[in-house]
Amino acid sequence: MIDISRIKNIAMFQFLSEKLKWKNWMSSTNIEFILACLVGIAAGLASVVFRHLLEGVHYISFEWLYPKLSEFSVYLLPIIPMIGAMLLIPFSLKYPGEINGYGMPRFLISVHIRGGLVRTRQIFVKIITAAITIGTGGSAGVEGPIAQIGGAVGSSIGRFFQMGSHRLKVLVACGSAAGIAAQFNAPLAGVLFAQEIIMVGEFQVRTFGVIVISSGLATAIARAFYTSAPAFGSLNYDFISYYEFGLYVVLGLLIGFLAYVFIKVFFFIGDSFQRLKLHPQVKPIAGAFLVGCLGLLHFGVLGDGYDYILAAIKSPAALPIGAIAFLVILKMLATSITLGSGNVGGVFAPSLFIGAMIGAVFGWAADLAFPGLGIQPGSYALVAMGAFLAAATHSPMTSIFLLFEITGNYEVIIPIMFASVIGVMVARRLCPDSLDSMELSRQGIYLHKGVEANILNSIQVKSVMVKDFETIPETMSFAEFMEFFPLSKTQYYPVLDHKSKMTGVVSFQDIREIMLEDGLEHVVVMKELAETDLIKLFPHDNLTTAIKKFGIKDIDTIPVVDPEDHQKMIGILKRKDVIDTYNKAVLVNDIERQH
Repeated sequence: MIDISRIKNIAMFQFLSEKLKWKNWMSSTNIEFILACLVGIAAGLASVVFRHLLEGVHYISFEWLYPKLSEFSVYLLPIIPMIGAMLLIPFSLKYPGEINGYGMPRFLISVHIRGGLVRTRQIFVKIITAAITIGTGGSAGVEGPIAQIGGAVGSSIGRFFQMGSHRLKVLVACGSAAGIAAQFNAPLAGVLFAQEIIMVGEFQVRTFGVIVISSGLATAIARAFYTSAPAFGSLNYDFISYYEFGLYVVLGLLIGFLAYVFIKVFFFIGDSFQRLKLHPQVKPIAGAFLVGCLGLLHFGVLGDGYDYILAAIKSPAALPIGAIAFLVILKMLATSITLGSGNVGGVFAPSLFIGAMIGAVFGWAADLAFPGLGIQPGSYALVAMGAFLAAATHSPMTSIFLLFEITGNYEVIIPIMFASVIGVMVARRLCPDSLDSMELSRQGIYLHKGVEANILNSIQVKSVMVKDFETIPETMSFAEFMEFFPLSKTQYYPVLDHKSKMTGVVSFQDIREIMLEDGLEHVVVMKELAETDLIKLFPHDNLTTAIKKFGIKDIDTIPVVDPEDHQKMIGILKRKDVIDTYNKAVLVNDIERQH
């Protein structure tokens, strides 16, 4: 069937090429430049729409609905985030596996393993679902979703103009940079976010240039609708004495350890929700209820918490120091529950929040210990805000420049460099993976190793295994088997008992010797010939695991079993199919990279 839309896209691109050819603009670099401009403008506008929708949902939730509920009882607060979780159900049913939870790992897989293919619908779906979760009090940030929204914009524009996977990946990075830049009014932070997190540190001068263009244009769009002032307003940093550098080193050590704790808590709670025997659509509602209960303990854990960040930086004395320390724990729990249960959002804002509270407590303690220095706790809250983000995401450059852009104060650079780099070193020493890379590592995907090295890691056994296979009962005699064998299309036979449970496997190699023995064909049954010391695979294992298991006994076929019942066979995996799948994926990737 002819794809009319594809023909139209190609025709439009050829039309543009013809119109611009006389000026010799359509070189490879200029194509990327033009598309980067389109991505920057579109991502900037998407950010504005997202922000307006989020503000609208927040207004309805906490300025209209919450006062009405409070008239009856303040304990009705959890109803608001629960309503938000219920509103996600139609989206998660319509697009299973695309909506719920922390989406950045899935997004990075789309960028690096799937050649930059991010579906256009993600623009609209992420705008709506993230606005619902955060606007109704979910403890998450907008930065992760806006990076994915911008990335989807870049991918959509690239695919519209038939770009190959390499250019598509660059345009996704342009869109993500544009989204972050527009959200924080921080173009440099957007560029470095794209380089450190989206491109995994893969720096190229040409790539850097087009990302800068997109980031700058998106920032200009956001400023046209809002303001050119920093995202958090005017924040002051006070440098008192060079003795403070020693304190910032200690702060960095503390930040690194607490970032490690946050990563562990985040994935522990997420794993706990995965194991929870509830319907998948009920888990986000249960998580929202728990977050609402934490909100009863302290209202500051709900939403992105920017107001409390500003309070911790500008006037930490206005907040009881015990409450600030308590908020560190509550926010870690609330964010982990929100995203671990399947609600939508990012981790930037919670990381900034947690860091600011840690810094305020540390600054208060430092002032108490060294009263003669005149230490300003708010300055430590400011530095710790960026340092914790760096340690939790392993992205020091993004955090350093983000903090510089939201303060406009060059004096903060050296302290944030000390605290961020030390925090990242400690966090990496305790846990090599960040909030963004941990889930990928669990799947055996290590983006810094390159695409080819990750192809086997990214493909699951269930997508390659054969579901239509022949089995034999364990009571079958060898004589019956010899009548069955010539009509069979395989040489590998799972042996099943009367309950259809696999008790062993018979292969052609297992029966060669007995074929030469006379008089045994009616005595021996297949149960006695079956190999019972089996190597097994699970459907969610990746092909790297499969290749390793093929090599243990140098076998060509492995049974795939149910993870909860190792005798329940659901498929077989053949070594030949694994090799064919790998070769096909490598070939497709090579072709796309050439374009």
